[in-house]
Amino acid sequence: MTFIVMAKHLEAIAGISTPLMASLVEWINKVCPNYGIDTPQLYAHFLAQACCETDHFRVLKEYASGQAYEGRKDLGNTQAGDGIRFKGRGVFQTTGRSNYLRLGIIKGDQELFIKTPELLEQPEYAVWSACEYWNDRKFNNIANCADTAVLHKKIRGAVINVSPIEYISISINGGYNGMKARKAFYFTAKKVLI
Repeated sequence: MTFIVMAKHLEAIAGISTPLMASLVEWINKVCPNYGIDTPQLYAHFLAQACCETDHFRVLKEYASGQAYEGRKDLGNTQAGDGIRFKGRGVFQTTGRSNYLRLGIIKGDQELFIKTPELLEQPEYAVWSACEYWNDRKFNNIANCADTAVLHKKIRGAVINVSPIEYISISINGGYNGMKARKAFYFTAKKVLI
């Protein structure tokens, strides 16, 4: 039986209530199970990351202008204005021309998010894009590991030992930014959901 996420779960994880929560819950319940995200344990990991990336489920667009991503070839930002145009959007803050292009290809229209990047700010696409990222990196396998498991993660050329929450957090964020908050959201989510 598929676990149902409710707005009260998001409120408990975030510690606040936001106008975005109702529509996020609708799409979380419609989309996440299609990616095998359907148990309290998997949702605890997924929602902890979502809570951090969306500033407590407040926004689906990065606060920063995106100027810092200008010229970042690793993100596919090769044209003037790409940094701002393809700044972080969605539940996991999809960033960069190449990532927007990839999502369009998956949807069957490679120009979909290139022409209208703001689509990733709509809850449907915001949740879907996060699920695509999650699935692509096989995070269900990581999230199903015991919290005490020691996993190996390569970051900046070095292989380090990490817990499952650290592995997923580093993969989503590219480093340790917000790690304390991500762990707190995760353990709160476990109490709320499990």
